[in-house]
Amino acid sequence: MLSEPFQLIDIVKVNFHVEQDNSSECAVLYSKGLSLRDIGKELNISKTKVRSNLLKAGVELRPKDPTPAQIGQWRIRKTKSPPPFGYCYYQGDLVKNPIEYDVLLKIYRQWKQGMGANEITRYLNGKKLKPRKARAWHNKAVKKILARFESKKIVIKGSGI
Repeated sequence: MLSEPFQLIDIVKVNFHVEQDNSSECAVLYSKGLSLRDIGKELNISKTKVRSNLLKAGVELRPKDPTPAQIGQWRIRKTKSPPPFGYCYYQGDLVKNPIEYDVLLKIYRQWKQGMGANEITRYLNGKKLKPRKARAWHNKAVKKILARFESKKIVIKGSGI
């Protein structure tokens, strides 16, 4: 046995986290156009905490739904989906594809003359015009292009076509 008695000392470390009210800082950054996530990174707090601080400060949050102007920009800018036949992306903008646009005009002319999708498919394959990826034109691909003409998603300008 030990001759000297020893004592166990428990050391308890207690951290007190004093929460700062930074709702005014959040409101200023939000009014500058920063997102909730960006404000959270800036102030080193969570996105949820930023949202609750903004609501506490009486700030009306921006809508989650995009505005019509934003949607309009998305439609002409590059997206993950491939561009429609006859078009390509150049520096992020949707432009006419110099290779495919002539074929698109031929499809448009045939459609304006009253030909159906089957006849146009036979015409394109007879002329040995190649689609974007397939070996030959298929009825379904031509129908999709014709549906875009009918819904005015593709508009060919000029009546001399």
